[in-house]
Parts: sequence; structure tokens; C-alpha cells
Amino acid sequence: MTTRAFFSTLTLIAIFASIISCTKTSIEPATEVVSPTLPSGERIRIHFGTSTLNGCMYSFSNCIWIGWGNATDLQQQSPAFQFDNGDEVSADYGNLFPLTADFRVESQNGLPPQVLKSGFYRFQTSSVGKKMISFTDANLQPVAPLVNPNNPQDNLGQLHNLAMQGIFTAKTKDEIKAVGDDMNAIRKILSAKSAQFLETEAEIVIQDIEQQQIERVGFVSNYDDHQAWLQTSRLSANDRKVLGDILDKVSAMPVNSPDQLSAFVSVMTEFENGLAQNTTLDNPKLLLSAISVAKYSRYYWYWKCLANDEPAARPTWWKADVKGLIEGGIGQALVDSLFAAFTK
Repeated sequence: MTTRAFFSTLTLIAIFASIISCTKTSIEPATEVVSPTLPSGERIRIHFGTSTLNGCMYSFSNCIWIGWGNATDLQQQSPAFQFDNGDEVSADYGNLFPLTADFRVESQNGLPPQVLKSGFYRFQTSSVGKKMISFTDANLQPVAPLVNPNNPQDNLGQLHNLAMQGIFTAKTKDEIKAVGDDMNAIRKILSAKSAQFLETEAEIVIQDIEQQQIERVGFVSNYDDHQAWLQTSRLSANDRKVLGDILDKVSAMPVNSPDQLSAFVSVMTEFENGLAQNTTLDNPKLLLSAISVAKYSRYYWYWKCLANDEPAARPTWWKADVKGLIEGGIGQALVDSLFAAFTK
């Protein structure tokens, strides 16, 4: 090769390298991922229940929301509620009021001290034409107590059901209907409502990045196959086995009557008590949260359909909530639960 040819070759190489170095390559920014929000039970300071002269009855309500008129059913020797806003109460509770824990009433207004048993109490019409509940055994469909103080994450389940009451409303249904079959828009609406509810009612802040994460999650309709999604979850192999065995057992339990619901709740409470004492779990907070949400969710969707004389909900809806909680914390649990209900 001549000297001239050699330098010509070097020149071409330099020019080519210059062209390459000046070429801009578009690099997509990395999507930031944040850990899902899962508050500790004691962090949730909502005053759960319905305000009465004797304290708060546990139900799917918030003392701040409701101050119902106390009444007395002297004929039945029992306390009662009477409502001026009957239409609003019907929209929230249908025909049945869920008392989710036994409630002790001290002697008052000529009534003896007594314990009101947990379960579904049927609404009635008073002699003056107002909606009322008389807490008598004759109006009760007994169900085992849902509230479990032995589970430190019990408040997660209560918060789930309170959120369902606050978001699963006629107003939200109209908003969802307005966007038609646009699943992304539906998920965006539900994500925003869930984040707003958690911040307003429970002081739990879902950051914008986490909310966008929840919006992007593709909803998988086969959430009932819990063993499949557990295998790809963030749980350890040990915790997957523990939760999988529990879900196997309770999934085989039908819930088509208050008696069957009561049996399911009792079994779940036993599992909660066992997990609370289990020292071999790798993530006890997450598992206790999942069991609480599973129990409360299945109770909620059964009661909601029964109270409104509607066909039973898909028996596996509650698993969408558990899957959402495991994958994306309390925010995704709410969104997946609502999404399953609104897109049934």
C-alpha cells in the first residue's frame, strides 16, 4: 500500500467514525418502580363502625359519616335505629345491615343489658313510615363475627370494605358506563378514586408513581387460579406454600347462604389466629393482610348481593383483591376488586 493510499484510508476511517459519533440514539428513560403501599394495621386510625349512644357498632361504615337516630323497640325489648334518610340508607345497605362483631348494650331507656349478635339484620318500616332496624333475634340472620382483634392487620380488611362502600356506588357506576369498554380509562378512574379515598379517609398517601403503576397493570381475569399467580408473586417459596394451602382449603368452601358464610368466616379466623403465632413466615405482615382482605372481601360481596336481592357475585371475586394486594399493596387491591365488579 502506498503512503498516499494509507493516509486516504485513515481519512475515510476518521470520517466514518465521526459520522457514527454524531449519530444520536434515542434511549427510553427507565420506568421508576416503587414498592407497593401496605400500611400496618395500627397505622389505620379510622373510627370504624356506626355511631350509637353505646359506642360504635362494627359495620361497613365510618362514625364520621353517619350519626343515625337511636330508637327503642320496647315491644321487643331491644335497641333500634330509625332513619330520616331512608333512601340514602337503602342505597348503602340494601335490605340488610351487617353487624360484623357482637355488640354489648348497657341498660338504658327501660331496656335490659344485652349482647347484640353479629350477622345480618333486616330493615323494617316503623309505625310512622320510616326505615328502621330492630336488633332482635327475629330480624337476624346470624353470621360469625368478622372482626378479629387477634390479627394485627385486621384493619386492612375493614379498610377494604369501607372503601368498597365509599366507591362502589351508583355515581361511580355512571362514570364507568360513560367510558364504555375502554378498560384503560376504567382502571384510571378506579385508581384515582381509590387513591383519593385512602388519602382522605385513612391518611394513606398513594404517590403518583405508584398510582401510575397500578393503572398500567393488566388485569388478569383468571385470578381464581391462585396457585398460578402465587408462583410468580413476590412471596418467598415458604410463604407461597402457606398462603396457597389456605386458599386451596377455603376455595373449596361454598358460600351460598349466611350459614355457609359463617362457616367460611370462622375457618378464616382460625387461620388468622394461627398465622399471628407463626414465627416461620418470611413476610407475616403481607400474609396476615392478605388473609384479612380475603375474609372481608368474600363477606362483603356475598352480603352486597344478598342485601340487594341480586344474583350472587362470582364466587372468586375476592381472589382478585388478594392477588392485587400481593402484587401491588392496598391501592391495587381496591382497584382490582372494583375492576372485577364493574367489568363482570
